[in-house]
Amino acid sequence: MHENSKAFLAIWHDLLDEGKIDWEKWHTYEHMPERIGIPGFLGGRRYMNHNDQDQCCFTIYEGSDLSVFKSAPYLKRLNNPTSWTKKSAATFRNFTRGACKRVSFCGPQNGYGGIVMTIRLLRNDDFSENSQQLDQLTTNINEMDGVITTTLGLCDTQITSTETTEQKLRKGTTEVSLDGVLIIEGYDTTVLEGQAQKILRIISSADIHLDPVQNQIYSLSNMLIA
Repeated sequence: MHENSKAFLAIWHDLLDEGKIDWEKWHTYEHMPERIGIPGFLGGRRYMNHNDQDQCCFTIYEGSDLSVFKSAPYLKRLNNPTSWTKKSAATFRNFTRGACKRVSFCGPQNGYGGIVMTIRLLRNDDFSENSQQLDQLTTNINEMDGVITTTLGLCDTQITSTETTEQKLRKGTTEVSLDGVLIIEGYDTTVLEGQAQKILRIISSADIHLDPVQNQIYSLSNMLIA
């Protein structure tokens, strides 16, 4: 991740088959540049897995601070969608979104992987943020073969659930939030897939009271740095 990133916006979703080609053009040539032009946005990446039957796309936007995702310039953009954005909104399906504080990171700053594994996390009743334990978790995972960086984020539900015009445009999809997410970046799909069960065991045995509930793997499709 970018060395100045303190937060990120994580987004998963599926797409209608008949809208995918135009959606990818929109996301590449209008949407990502538009977002990266907002103060505090440090970079954006889109990852795809067209074999994932639930959510073919994962996008991450890095921010200098969590407050970027509730800032006036960002909300102004969300509440004033372009005509292309309005058209593209109908293509979304099965939408999951979370504005997250980056609570732990291991790996080279400004390091990125062509492959990502995302593991969504559910807080249980005993959860409390323990920096030492969370750092130990990301360190343990990052020592595994095939891993470049490991990022742990905790979702701010209040920021995530802010109602906007763009949100209302996505009438064809439900929208789900999350408690937290591990983003594990690597360089080889097969190697990272082969580590999945070991990674899940490490999370479950870490005594952090964050339970893994869904893991997915995606390949880099587009990247834009501010």
